[in-house]
Amino acid sequence: MGTKEASLLLGFSRKRLLDLLAEGRVKGAYKNGRFWEIPVYEDEMPIIIPGRRGPKGKWRTKKSTKPTMIHVNQSKIKGNIGKPPAKLEPVLSVKDGDRNDYGYQLNITGPCQIIYRPYKPTACGARLWINTYERVEFIDTQFNPVTARQPSKKIYRVG
Repeated sequence: MGTKEASLLLGFSRKRLLDLLAEGRVKGAYKNGRFWEIPVYEDEMPIIIPGRRGPKGKWRTKKSTKPTMIHVNQSKIKGNIGKPPAKLEPVLSVKDGDRNDYGYQLNITGPCQIIYRPYKPTACGARLWINTYERVEFIDTQFNPVTARQPSKKIYRVG
């Protein structure tokens, strides 16, 4: 494989790949005349040998196997009773890794699982939540009474 294809697969510039090749950090790579020959290994990807200093590279990071968690916050629902629309707090939270997004209405684009564990709540105290590996789209992040009746064209993507 050449440097152009390898840099596209690894997700960084050709110049950065050439620097790594010059440092001898691409496993099994060798120079054939003026061109670099880069072997591919598992998952048809070149292997980069980590450096000894500095931050770790972000290439080849696998997607998290943890699902996106959607939580309906019961205490916020109770707290919103009697409040005017302008003061309502979002009752839906979407937890994806370290991110936590809030809204009033959302769409799950694929399969999901509703989980109820009364005796083993999550770290945040939730006993009922929805898990999905699919994309979650917020339809309403600013409370609008119209969106309670029909979906808005304004979509916020999460994940």
